Amino acid sequence: MKAGIAYIDDNKLNLDCIKTILDQDFDVEIFQKPEAFLTKFESTSYTSILVDIHMPTLNGFSLYEKIIEHPHYNGCPILFISSDDSDSARIKSFVMGAVDFLNRAINPDEMIARIKSKIAFFQKHRSIIEFTNLRVNLTLLKAYLDSKELPLTFIEFKILCLVLRNYPDVVPKPQLIQQVWRTDHVLDATIYTHVSNLNSKLGPWDYEINGLKTKGVQLMKKA
Repeated sequence: MKAGIAYIDDNKLNLDCIKTILDQDFDVEIFQKPEAFLTKFESTSYTSILVDIHMPTLNGFSLYEKIIEHPHYNGCPILFISSDDSDSARIKSFVMGAVDFLNRAINPDEMIARIKSKIAFFQKHRSIIEFTNLRVNLTLLKAYLDSKELPLTFIEFKILCLVLRNYPDVVPKPQLIQQVWRTDHVLDATIYTHVSNLNSKLGPWDYEINGLKTKGVQLMKKA
């Protein structure tokens, strides 16, 4: 599954050009009007947001402030992108708190690499994981489905976080045992009892954790 990116720019040509560059590696959603993005932002989570600086109705710096103050903001990296490569534009971008500044004329491979790097850091260190209608707070050690808290044990919580972070890949059994139980050996029956109990508590969710015998576990969409 590709990482979801929002790109806001009042210039349609810029939008189409950058989307073409990024589409192979990311799921890119473009917005020509900042107001349209803010409306969509109410119900959509992104792993990164690219913001043009110079826009007529709401400039990039003002939009940045609205994003980080928004209750739905999940802490994902926000990058400014512009043809204005002046010292003042760059300095203000970093003073505001953006994680990077991209000159629109940057080499496409470098642009992709820098965005991937910021997303990887965010995913490794983020305190909130959102997956469809499931929200996991790593700081509070709580998980919510449709805003209702799930009664998970600590072991179940750790399994859930691990499969979410590795989706759609399989979590090998040795990795599962080491990261969840902090030991080298756990009985298969113990693992799959916890997985079964976790799936029961996830109930109506569209996904389930599939135990793959000797291989490990994997988050999969229900048939």
